[in-house]
Amino acid sequence: MTGSIGDMDMGSMRNSLCAAMLSAGVAFGAGTPAFWKPPVFTRLDSLFIVAATGEPRFENQRDSSQKVLLALDTVALSYMLAHRLTGQTPRQRHYVETFFMLASDSGRNAQPRTLLSRALVVNLDTLRAELLYIGSQMNDTAFRREAIPYLHSDSAGVRRMATRCLGAYPNPGNVPLLWKGLEETRGLERQERLWALDAQGPLVGWQRLAPLLRDSLFFNRQKVRDMLLKATDSSWTELLDAVPSEMDSAEGLEWCLLALDAKGSSEFLESTLPTLTQEEYRLLSQYRKY
Repeated sequence: MTGSIGDMDMGSMRNSLCAAMLSAGVAFGAGTPAFWKPPVFTRLDSLFIVAATGEPRFENQRDSSQKVLLALDTVALSYMLAHRLTGQTPRQRHYVETFFMLASDSGRNAQPRTLLSRALVVNLDTLRAELLYIGSQMNDTAFRREAIPYLHSDSAGVRRMATRCLGAYPNPGNVPLLWKGLEETRGLERQERLWALDAQGPLVGWQRLAPLLRDSLFFNRQKVRDMLLKATDSSWTELLDAVPSEMDSAEGLEWCLLALDAKGSSEFLESTLPTLTQEEYRLLSQYRKY
C-alpha cells in the first residue's frame, strides 16, 4: 500500500480493510454461508476503521487515514456522532474519544465542542453519558459550560459524567456546584463528585467532608481520608476539631486510619484503639503495623 489514503483506489482500500479484519480474527472461507456478502464500506467507514486499528504493521495507513479525517473536520466529527457511538469495539470507542481530542486542539477548534453540545440535546441519556465522557477527554476547558446543565439530570450516569467534566476542567465556579448536594449522593456518583472536588485545588470548608467517613463504600471513605489529609497538610491539630464527640467503633476505625497518616495523633490513637472490635483492630494492623 503506497501513497496517502486520499490517493488510494477503492480496490486497494478494500484489500487493506480485509487485511485489517483478518488480523482482528474475522474468519473467511470454509464454513461461510454461500449467501454471505462482505459489508459495503463508505469512504468514511474505511478511513475510520483503518485509523482506529492498533496493528503496528498498519501504522502508515493509520496515520494517513487520521490526517484525512482531521482535514474533513466537521464531516468526520458528524459521521462519528451519527455512526460510531454504538456497536463499536473498545478500540474504536477509544478512537472516537481520541479523535475529538485531536480535532479540538485544546479548544482552538470549537467545532467538536459545538457538535457535542448539539448531540447532547437530541440524544437519550444512555448516549448523553458517553458524549459527556468524550467532552471530558477533549482538553477544551470551555466544554464545562455545556456539561453544567446535566448535573441535575434524572440519570445518575449522566450526572456522573457531567461531574467528571467539572473535574477535568477546574474552575472556581465549579466548587459550589460540587459541594451542593454532596451529602445526598451515593456510591459511584459520590466517588465522582469527590474526585472532581479534589481536582479543583486547595479545599476550603473541608470540615464538611468529615461525616462522609461513614460512607458505606471503602473507596469513598479512602478518598475522604486522602482529601482531609491534603486539606490540612496532615496536621492532626486541625483535624481534631472535626472529630465527632460520639462515634461507634466503625467510625472510630476510620478516624484511626486517618490518624495513622496524620502528624501528632498519638494521644488520640492511644485513647481510641481500645474501643475498636478485635476485627477492626486486625484491619487497622493490616493497614499499617502500629
